[in-house]
Amino acid sequence: MSTRKGFIAVSTSLAALAPLFERPLGAAAAAAAPHLPSPGGQSPPQFDLSTFETTLGAPATHRHLFASKLIDDGDVFDAVANTMDAYQLLGTSFSTIFPVAVLYHVGIALAFDDATWNDVLIPAAARLPAWIRSALPATLKPGSGNPALHPAVGARPDDLFSIDALMAQTRLQLYVCNNALYGFSTTLSGLLHESQGTTYARLTQGLVPRATVVPAGVWAVHAIQERGFTLLQTSL
Repeated sequence: MSTRKGFIAVSTSLAALAPLFERPLGAAAAAAAPHLPSPGGQSPPQFDLSTFETTLGAPATHRHLFASKLIDDGDVFDAVANTMDAYQLLGTSFSTIFPVAVLYHVGIALAFDDATWNDVLIPAAARLPAWIRSALPATLKPGSGNPALHPAVGARPDDLFSIDALMAQTRLQLYVCNNALYGFSTTLSGLLHESQGTTYARLTQGLVPRATVVPAGVWAVHAIQERGFTLLQTSL
């Protein structure tokens, strides 16, 4: 899959989920959690709309949504950290702030754990299509893991500029686009000489904590705003 058009073509498979989202909220919450489309007969993750609703409905005075389609050295998490730092300067308790991030397109790579970067993404990086490769960090060393995951060497204990730090100190939740996971598995499987289903399983099982796969990142951006979150799109 070598073009953006091809990368998102799998979105048509979401048509099977349409009846769920057309139901009133109460009926949707009561329905069985649907399985998301997955390749090669691989057992797909479930998407539970009622859990999605419950998580986003947790009490919070300040609700912020950050969305990114690119990696950009983890800029989306820098935006979360800067927002939290501003609240801290204002004396606002982190317990009253609910940040969530939607990662879609190439940006889903930020949700992969170190093992997935080391075993799947980095080994294939040099052979990826240019439009994906250009979104990755300029230097990728074997075994270096997810560049946005860990605090920088010498970072202060209250430094929030990493996924690990944000997870430890804030209520951050991540939502990861299934369309993009499907597209990544299509591209990576050929480079890794394994089935698309195997690659898809490795990607979905290799997400960082508090990362939930959603039917489509673009759907999640709208759905989360409808639930009272302001939006900052950190990449265009």
